[in-house]
Amino acid sequence: MENFNDTVLAFNLLVQQNRFMEALDTFYDDKVISTDNLNPPNVGRAALTAEMQNFIANATIKKVELVSIIVEDNLSVSNWYYVFDHKQFGKINTHQLSVQRWENNKIIQENHFYNLA
Repeated sequence: MENFNDTVLAFNLLVQQNRFMEALDTFYDDKVISTDNLNPPNVGRAALTAEMQNFIANATIKKVELVSIIVEDNLSVSNWYYVFDHKQFGKINTHQLSVQRWENNKIIQENHFYNLA
């Protein structure tokens, strides 16, 4: 990618297209630390990949919309709107804030904030 903004936009485009595994393979560092709300973190791309595969196997994605984004230096903040049916959680209609720190065009740390209620 030519610049950081282009990198973040390319990543978000994959997410919007439900190409989650491709986004993981392309844009996540092997040692990434990913946390959802106050849950224990997934440490390493392998752990995050297993978590994502589990989610995909148990969810029917209805909508993924990027509402807004902030990109500065090595940080991106994305406001996502998700609608999906999940075998465990039921119908989910929520906004999620994803805060990501980047290094060498790879996500090294991310935190997702959302409410499933």
